[in-house]
Amino acid sequence: MADFTLLLKERVLLNGTERGTDYVLTIPNIENYDNRIVTVPSGSETTIFQYSNTPGAGTFTSGSFKYGRISNYSTTTPINLKVSSSSELMNFKIDAGGTFMLSTSDITGSLTNTFTYNDINSVFVEPSGSSAKVEYFIATT
Repeated sequence: MADFTLLLKERVLLNGTERGTDYVLTIPNIENYDNRIVTVPSGSETTIFQYSNTPGAGTFTSGSFKYGRISNYSTTTPINLKVSSSSELMNFKIDAGGTFMLSTSDITGSLTNTFTYNDINSVFVEPSGSSAKVEYFIATT
């Protein structure tokens, strides 16, 4: 087991003054990680990873998920990131060069005051236009 350390460093130099912050998060007891760069063809919807209680390639156990990042390495092509559960589908536009992070395998689309979370089933990527290069990094216990 190992500690996973996430460091976010934000900086801006505005009118000669540098501003920013450093954020550090340590997640203990990490036993597994997966990191891949995938080229997703134009006009396709590609599953980049999924959650299940059955092990498999690109499949992670919902309860063990602790951190995930999806980055769009494309310089011009945005992607549609689709996150699905058994009852919800959420879409996120990730611009060229953008990043999306997950800290849980739970999702809800409820618009009421009572949230009911479901486990994420799959995470898909669909390029908007030409092909897109996408990276993911996942840490699990």
